[in-house]
Amino acid sequence: MAHRFSIKNRIYPAVLPSKGDKVFGKVLFDLSDQELHILDEFEDIEYTRLIVSPRILNTLGADGEPVVGTQVGDAQELIGSRCLEKVGTSQADTVEIGDDAVEISPGHAAGLGLTTEVTAYMYIWADQGDPDLVGDWEYEVWRANHLKLFLAKYVGFSNISNSIDAAP
Repeated sequence: MAHRFSIKNRIYPAVLPSKGDKVFGKVLFDLSDQELHILDEFEDIEYTRLIVSPRILNTLGADGEPVVGTQVGDAQELIGSRCLEKVGTSQADTVEIGDDAVEISPGHAAGLGLTTEVTAYMYIWADQGDPDLVGDWEYEVWRANHLKLFLAKYVGFSNISNSIDAAP
């Protein structure tokens, strides 16, 4: 259980452990040691990499059996086929998930049989007592107001990846 906070004078979030809260995101699979090193460098000393156990949405294979891992298109397909049920209509709604279902994105739940618990790394804000943590950080607000600035500021960071890949 974790919570995503806004940080005063910064456009990126801080994630901290928090009982009863959830952080939705993506899980990247099969990263190389080089790619993990790049992420460690990008997150810098402000974050600590921890092992967590998120639940991911399965896709359905041709035989109708769940297959671990999903892409956005697959999730939309599952929503369309009613394998994934919408359980809320706005961020203010209370989402109640029963013992046989899990919330997989804001306002959407899937039966436990359609999800799989995996082991993954997550970057947690290192300073849990940071006085600059100021309320909730919301992805859609960030995307609308800060995505272009973020990409412009960190576009050079991808060059590190290219130079590592080119190294002998």
